[in-house]
Amino acid sequence: MPMISAEFHCHTCYSKDSLLTLEALIAAASAKGLDKVAVTDHNRIAGALTAHKLAPDLVVIGEEIATTEGELLGYFVSEEVPKGLEPMEAIRRLKTQGAFISLSHPFDTDRGACWTRKTLEEIVDHLDGVEVFNSRCINTRFNVLAADFAREFNLLCLGGSDAHSQSELGRTRLTIPDFDSADSLRAALREARIHNRKSSPLIHFV
Repeated sequence: MPMISAEFHCHTCYSKDSLLTLEALIAAASAKGLDKVAVTDHNRIAGALTAHKLAPDLVVIGEEIATTEGELLGYFVSEEVPKGLEPMEAIRRLKTQGAFISLSHPFDTDRGACWTRKTLEEIVDHLDGVEVFNSRCINTRFNVLAADFAREFNLLCLGGSDAHSQSELGRTRLTIPDFDSADSLRAALREARIHNRKSSPLIHFV
């Protein structure tokens, strides 16, 4: 299986806090040598669906879902999961559609709602992976804690730029065997390598 370069966390103009158009996303991905980009808008898949129609070989349909506690990342999502659900209900809806389920920056207390250790231990058996590096985490310790958690519970490791602009896209990427489904992603992540770079803290004030 050929190795590719993949971005697993980015937002488009379908997220209220991003101005990145779908056309700009696709152009930037090509310019930066990205072979796959997971579009993970906040609580919506409309942008990902449209982007996938424009560039089906490039775009993975994903969603970043705000639960009553922390956030989840779903990949290969076919039906939108609304925000505000209890964690296990959001997970149930993702599982029903066969999605890959990951925690999103689980220990970043600078972003409002954050997972408690108690809840994480309650849901951990239903997770596929953990975002162990997020370029937008200001405090490096948040990423270290995520990596420690993944090791403790033998979860697959992902990283993402959490890009909200062209300049951020691909800052953190994975070199990974090509994949085209949740199942093949699970297998591919066992051979993946994360190449991570932090974004400037100033992006939070733009």
